[in-house]
Amino acid sequence: MNASLGLRLASQLISRPCLCAGTRSVPLYTPLSSCLRVSTTSRTIWTSIRSIPPKPTVESSFSKKTSPLTLVRSVSFNRRARASPRTRQAPSLPAPPEPTIAKPATITGAEQEPIRYADYVRPEGSSSEEPLPPPPVSPAQKATSRYISIFGVIFFVVHVLWWAPYISGYAHAEAKERLGELEWFNRYVTPWQTFTTRWLTFSPVVALERLGLINTGPTAKAIGGKEPFLTSIAQFILPTVSHAQIWHLAFNFFALQALAPTMVRYYGFKRALIAYPLIGGLGLALIVVIDRITNPYSNMDRAASIAQYRETDGKVIKDKTGFKATKEEEDRHWLLGQHCRPALGASGVLSGFLAITAIVNPMAKFELMFIPIGISVRTLFMGFVTFDLVGIGMRGESIGNIGHLAGAVAGLAVWALWLRRVRLPDEIRRQLMMGLRRKKMGLD
Repeated sequence: MNASLGLRLASQLISRPCLCAGTRSVPLYTPLSSCLRVSTTSRTIWTSIRSIPPKPTVESSFSKKTSPLTLVRSVSFNRRARASPRTRQAPSLPAPPEPTIAKPATITGAEQEPIRYADYVRPEGSSSEEPLPPPPVSPAQKATSRYISIFGVIFFVVHVLWWAPYISGYAHAEAKERLGELEWFNRYVTPWQTFTTRWLTFSPVVALERLGLINTGPTAKAIGGKEPFLTSIAQFILPTVSHAQIWHLAFNFFALQALAPTMVRYYGFKRALIAYPLIGGLGLALIVVIDRITNPYSNMDRAASIAQYRETDGKVIKDKTGFKATKEEEDRHWLLGQHCRPALGASGVLSGFLAITAIVNPMAKFELMFIPIGISVRTLFMGFVTFDLVGIGMRGESIGNIGHLAGAVAGLAVWALWLRRVRLPDEIRRQLMMGLRRKKMGLD
């Protein structure tokens, strides 16, 4: 019986290459000397099997052909010792990533940087009562601040030059009684007024005379005639940064603060810096072209046009004749004023910036000064265009309506010929695409 049981156990060992039995194990390539436990209903039988150790010469052949006995580490026929599938532990899953929250950009006046949740995370070790740290300043915001600061300083310095005649007259007030009022005015005040009018203002008649396109008479030739090339170029740039009144300076500076962020962020600091004089110069050149084509008095020199402009004034006509000026006289006075009346200010350039913003960022919302209501940039642009057209139809002279429209056309031309070819940053393109989709879905 013992022999038959041993043969049965040996056959089972050969047919089972890999079996587990409790905690005991048999090393590989060693004599298999372990206790085999067989559980039955009546008794427990212990026996041992001793295998012959391999010879040194057989080791090479053993590596080529492996016997099933060499893979046996331990043997057990007790199925309860194995781990149940239900008790096995599942492998640990990796920790989920921390969610990141990105809020969309909030546009008020111009495009701004997106607000991210990471910008407002409290630093480690700080209490909840301490205020949150300020968000980091992006390179686009730094460039915008530098851009606005540069033009703010230029506006202020040029505006101080307009006070030069008053400063000169006040500094030489003691000579007023000694020289007389007329001589004192011509000596100390008139030169500064001539300087500011010549360099800081623009009028089509002066531009045509400087370019040599008007057959100037003796009076025009006596005061200069055709001027140097530098003066001809400066007349298309300096008036765009000149403001005679402080309220005009303040209004245009606030408009620049609203429009500059979009230009700087979309096209960069250098391109926005070059776009300002480019749009301003092209707008003033368009005014000269419009005056040359549509104005019947464009061939008159400066002295003659100014004299007739003053004579056709409604107050002068009423004082002379006692009657109001006719429709023909009002039209003539307005055309003469468009030809010889000086103009200045950054309104034309800002109209061009507004036109470009209406194209590249149609979803932008603007909050006007003293009106806390968001207005679409396209609606605002069309409102300004309508206002200028109505002003031209009503023959208004207090605001340069033609200059505004010429600046808007110049801005569209600069965008179409140059800025349209500039590739916008990927983040801005993504935001614009999301805005267009939301508008198409009716979410905005």
